[in-house]
Amino acid sequence: MASLASLALCLGVITLAWAQIPMIPGLTAPAKGTAAPSTPAPGTSAPGPSAPGGATAPSAIPPEKPPAAIPVGEILQRAEEVATYLRSLDVKLPPDPQIARIESQLPVLTERLAQRFERTEQTIESRPPLGVIDDMTDSWKSSEGDLRAWLDSLTTRAVWLDEERQRLATLDKTWSLTRQAPDARLPAYMVGHVDGVRSSLTAAQGRVEAHRVATLRLQDSVVREVKRCDEALVALGNARRRAESDLFSRGSPAIWTAEARQQAAEELSTVTWASIEARFANLRRFAEDHAHWIGWHVALIVTLVVVIWSVRRWARGWRMKETLSPAVVTTFERPLELALLLSLVSGGWLYVDPPRQAVLILATIALLPAVLVLRRLLPSPLVPALYVLAALFMVDRLRNMLGLLPTLERSLFLGEMLAAIALLALARWRNRTHDYLAADTWAIPGRTPVAVVRVAFVLLTASVVLGAAGNISLARLLGSGTLNSAYLALLLIATRRLLEGVWAFLLRVRPLNRLRLVEPYRIFLEARAHVILGFLTTTAWVIATLNLFGILTPTAAVARRILGAELTRGALRISIGDVLAFFATIYASFLVSSMVRVVLEEEVFPRFRLRPGLPYAMTSLLRYAIIFVGFILAVLVLGVNLDRVTVLGGAFGIGVGFGLQNVVNNFVSGLIVLFERPVRVGDAVQIGDVQGEVRRIGIRSSTVRSWDGAEVVVPNSMLVSDKVTNWTPTDRRRRINIPVNVAYGSAPDDVLKVLGSVAQQNSALLPAPMPQSLFLGFGDYALRFELRVWTDRLDRIDALRTELGVAVYGALREAGIAIPVTREIRIQQEPPPS
Repeated sequence: MASLASLALCLGVITLAWAQIPMIPGLTAPAKGTAAPSTPAPGTSAPGPSAPGGATAPSAIPPEKPPAAIPVGEILQRAEEVATYLRSLDVKLPPDPQIARIESQLPVLTERLAQRFERTEQTIESRPPLGVIDDMTDSWKSSEGDLRAWLDSLTTRAVWLDEERQRLATLDKTWSLTRQAPDARLPAYMVGHVDGVRSSLTAAQGRVEAHRVATLRLQDSVVREVKRCDEALVALGNARRRAESDLFSRGSPAIWTAEARQQAAEELSTVTWASIEARFANLRRFAEDHAHWIGWHVALIVTLVVVIWSVRRWARGWRMKETLSPAVVTTFERPLELALLLSLVSGGWLYVDPPRQAVLILATIALLPAVLVLRRLLPSPLVPALYVLAALFMVDRLRNMLGLLPTLERSLFLGEMLAAIALLALARWRNRTHDYLAADTWAIPGRTPVAVVRVAFVLLTASVVLGAAGNISLARLLGSGTLNSAYLALLLIATRRLLEGVWAFLLRVRPLNRLRLVEPYRIFLEARAHVILGFLTTTAWVIATLNLFGILTPTAAVARRILGAELTRGALRISIGDVLAFFATIYASFLVSSMVRVVLEEEVFPRFRLRPGLPYAMTSLLRYAIIFVGFILAVLVLGVNLDRVTVLGGAFGIGVGFGLQNVVNNFVSGLIVLFERPVRVGDAVQIGDVQGEVRRIGIRSSTVRSWDGAEVVVPNSMLVSDKVTNWTPTDRRRRINIPVNVAYGSAPDDVLKVLGSVAQQNSALLPAPMPQSLFLGFGDYALRFELRVWTDRLDRIDALRTELGVAVYGALREAGIAIPVTREIRIQQEPPPS
């Protein structure tokens, strides 16, 4: 934690120092919203307005001056300027790709919006729930946003065309005055130049006018579509307010009254075949308009079936099949179910603006494979409840799709709710079900699923009471929202388990199983995928449930207000969202740096032969660089203007210079050690009175594990400024010296031969440099010899010294060479004086 704090402190110092750069004279950038001064082109007085694309059109005359005849001496030069201007105008005149895209897509979009507007009106008349209204509102807002972006592009082009049209008119007037000037006295060849320029300007005016008319016509069409979006949004807003007011009012008589029976009889008398057929007109039109996409959808299902069937046949012979969980193994046991579920869940993105009946049909079809897959993933006591719940979902989907008579629909709705209540009561009565619901199968922590079941029981009971009493709007919101939420949870659980199975399968086949990173971390990767998919599915379920109950839009608005709440103190303006974004960015930088470190150490570096210590240095530098960039981004996300903290940066720098100089010294020393690498991780070093192996080189300090097992924290400044003895050389070779003393009277040649033979018998020694047996001289009581050998087995230095010592002693005894064990001291006493 101390190193991280030092790193954050140093990052702050560097950031504040970096903020000083824009204040240096000569490096100051133009302020935001201002443009750098531009130099007019030769022959022009001022730059012309920008054309679409950002280029500046050259101007032939000053735009503010009234037209006047051109002097004779300037006619040829001005004619060349006009020609250059017309050539650049012809280059910019054709529509850019965005305008061309608008021209090609607008007719299709107009027809689509007209059909959607008609479906919206019909849906509003059917009194839809709040969730449906919110979904339609979001869709119309998205379309309106795209159309307004188109309108901005067309407006920019229309303004530019008007400016060019005015400029051409001014130029034409100028050259007309030049041709008609009585005192010009133009030569005949000069008259031809003037007439040529005038004809070119006339032709250019015609081209600009044609593009201008086409742009204005396109702009008018886009404006009409924007108005249509506004009308739809206004109608949906009124529908939402009406739906909110209907939630707390009785829209129908109580079901047990005579008035309800009379109303049912009247509804039956109004039923005709035409009214039933009209309900499916939009669905038939949608199928005709999207026939090609339906074909692609069927092809996707067939392709997935073929692929998964092939994988299933191959997976039957897995040797690693027993290492997978049963839920993962069953993933590929039913390829048709898996293909149907994946294609139906993902098929919603193939269609644009599908009618509500089409969405209900897809959801109903997707229910069958979801149940077939989920029944093998759930505990057996929950399978009957799954079938009953699926039947309720099917009835609810059909009820919403057919659009039955109000009284009949209400009766069917109440029956659904009573059956759901009976199912939940049975689940509550069986205590073991609570344990299964609280299990990890649902990817929700703790006993949250049990609490969700209890809330669902209360909501379903309330919907039955309200529906029977006549408050059918609120009853539908509570009851249908609960059932649809459970239906969505069913699909998400099945999809999550299938994705987990696919991920586990991919980790065991090529190319992922060839990675060095996968084998040791496979269990971790599967567990991490389980957590991530569980979080994503739970989040999606919560968002969808809020939308089903019609409170997603108000909740999102409240969340935006909370996150956007600003704390203002002088020039400081900071919001909760900025603070959360700051910490999220910091966390993401640490997470990315850790992931990069693992990938480099486990996957990249083992594939290359790098010098010792270089992988650690590269990993550390890259990690600190990622954290530094993340810190800068976090500061920018926080909304701090770095240009306004120069005074604070200067004061902070003075404080660092006086009070934190040791921290900065260690930080810089750590960078020097990582760059120069005089000491590497794994080296045996001696720093002062500390001897041991370097285990870690941090940004502020390093860790040395001493030979007696203690971990000593050494400041990095000591590695740079103090004397450091590195017993691990760069070439990984080290010499071992074995001193030997033999008794006087031994033959030196025999001793040297014995030492040489001992060195040759040890295979752990290097042949080059060759072992050396040296006679060092005469000692006080013995002849002094030394055996010098080299080895690259740095991990066995002490063991080799022991082996060589034992071997030398044994060889000397076998050769009969004595080793002195006593020292003879002779005391000579002078005779007493006579």
